[in-house]
Amino acid sequence: MPELPEVETICRGLTLLCVGARVLDVHIHRAGFIQGSKKHIDLLTNLTIARVHRHGKQFALESVCGRALLFHMGMSGSLTVHPFQSTRAKHVHVHWTLMKGNKKFELHHKDPRRFGYVQPFFSIQEIRNDIWSTLGLDALCITADDLLQKFKNKKRSIKASLLDQACVAGVGNIYADETLFQSGIHPLRNAGSISLPELEKMIKRLRIILNRSIQGGGSSIQDHQDACGRAGTFQNCHQVYGRGGEPCEICGSILKQTLCVQRTTVFCSACQPRNK
Repeated sequence: MPELPEVETICRGLTLLCVGARVLDVHIHRAGFIQGSKKHIDLLTNLTIARVHRHGKQFALESVCGRALLFHMGMSGSLTVHPFQSTRAKHVHVHWTLMKGNKKFELHHKDPRRFGYVQPFFSIQEIRNDIWSTLGLDALCITADDLLQKFKNKKRSIKASLLDQACVAGVGNIYADETLFQSGIHPLRNAGSISLPELEKMIKRLRIILNRSIQGGGSSIQDHQDACGRAGTFQNCHQVYGRGGEPCEICGSILKQTLCVQRTTVFCSACQPRNK
């Protein structure tokens, strides 16, 4: 699914293209795509988009009057800008007609695998209280000290802990594998065994990787597109993700592949020794 860098690239595009635009109309093509107890709230029609907020892998559009829409991209979701009255692609479950200045355009929410959703709220604070409060700190903000407290006495693996959105919001399979490799930490080590210096190195590498991916438009493995429909390029920089059985770029050893919490996990046993 889109992880923090992919969602951030969508948010940056929406900020540029949609903030200040008025929502003229909304067309719901699959009713089940709208979730929550407030389905009766119109999805921002006749309101002006004021801000785009992101926490981890989720984001929200906030209107000038305060109403907000929460977006979850699921496994394959995208939110892209298109010319007015353009052909609607398959799997577009909701689309909006907007106007900015004197220009009309459309915003299409596409989700082939249907794990995503849109959820209306009365305010962004309601999203923060009801939804984002259940998530951990955003991966770009969390510190080594935060993780040391969360991992204290934990016997589950460091990879599983990084994938737990209640622990760290925004990290998925791609960036967990890449971060652990660059930190020299075996993915199956107990999270509680990771020392503060190791966590400090891991957090530093995580931020560098996430920011580099954002600069590259994210990783387009299959479906990711930014708000303009452009694919990312950071998949060309992956050192371990998706490379099981290939040589390590650092030492030349063959990269190992295993499962961790039902997710394919790739690592180098030489560069990431399981010594604790």
